[in-house]
Amino acid sequence: MLIAVDGFEMGENATGVGRVINNILRCLLDLMPEHEFLLFTREKMQRYPGKNITQHVISSPSKYFRWQNGPFVKRVKEADPDILIAPNYTVPFFNRWKTVLFEHDISFVSHPEWFSKKEAIVKKQLVKRSLKKSAIVVTISAFSRDEIIKNFRIASGKIHILHLGVEDKFQKMPEDETRIWKQKKGLKDKKIIGYLGSIFNRRNIPLLVEAVELVRNELPEIVLYIIGEDRTHPPQNIARMLNRDWIKWEASIEEKDLPLFYSSADVFTFLSEYEGFGLPPLEALACGTVPVLLNRASLKEIFKDMAIMVDNPDVMAVKRALKEAITDEGKREVLLGRFEEKRPYYSWARAARELFAFIKKCTA
Repeated sequence: MLIAVDGFEMGENATGVGRVINNILRCLLDLMPEHEFLLFTREKMQRYPGKNITQHVISSPSKYFRWQNGPFVKRVKEADPDILIAPNYTVPFFNRWKTVLFEHDISFVSHPEWFSKKEAIVKKQLVKRSLKKSAIVVTISAFSRDEIIKNFRIASGKIHILHLGVEDKFQKMPEDETRIWKQKKGLKDKKIIGYLGSIFNRRNIPLLVEAVELVRNELPEIVLYIIGEDRTHPPQNIARMLNRDWIKWEASIEEKDLPLFYSSADVFTFLSEYEGFGLPPLEALACGTVPVLLNRASLKEIFKDMAIMVDNPDVMAVKRALKEAITDEGKREVLLGRFEEKRPYYSWARAARELFAFIKKCTA
């Protein structure tokens, strides 16, 4: 069997969709050694282990729609695969292959106010068409599955839940390494409240800043360390908001430093009102850092007994949760213990086995 993979979002420092498909694919190759994979990306990546994958770089300055429906679909037509894995929400416009489509979330339908009017309309129409043209639809939580079924007329038997995993590299780092890293970042002897992820309006960064400021009235050694690009819509003046001497903001850090970032944080925050899964809180837990989350969407499903939950986006409620996470060592130990019990489940190998089963169903 010949399997083509859309790798537009993949790269050496990929996040989100790119990270998900990269980790699943590495395990899938071992599960399907007798099958051949064709991976189409925009940049050259490190070689995968095994001989059953061929990488093709399609360099193009085009945005995704033009890349997918131009050079990518042309190369896929030439290969004529048995299966197409489409991990990035949509399939090519003229799609003739049996396709396993990943639909991570549909925030553009549930909350169009977070997008430009044109973007929300176009995304909705492309996804609607893609759901119809796919043999199997994969999503990453029961929350997202229910959202898709509610907003699109798709049979429940066509859509499957695939919980994500956490890489083995995400472990609690040694104290001497985190101490050196904090010193390099100018955070020596500070307590860190961390956030990592693109900055969207739904993730309530202004609320987080206000709550941390209140915590600092009692614990002045605390700093807020934010990593992520400003992608707010409608735009907020994030640069001005984060321009304070107790806030450190970086658009990104190197991939190799992620475990150090999570391990150095005393608390990890992700006050998101809408997520398909929430990978950063899982990575934080794997590095021994308890997350403070909004009790919303998939976060309450995935992390309900492994995080400190805030029921409403209220500044005093967030302040109390942050202080509890910093000062209540017993609570932290309980939450981290629950994660360690569940950690074997949150593996990319398990996710790949489930995807393999979906592929076999697609070809049956």
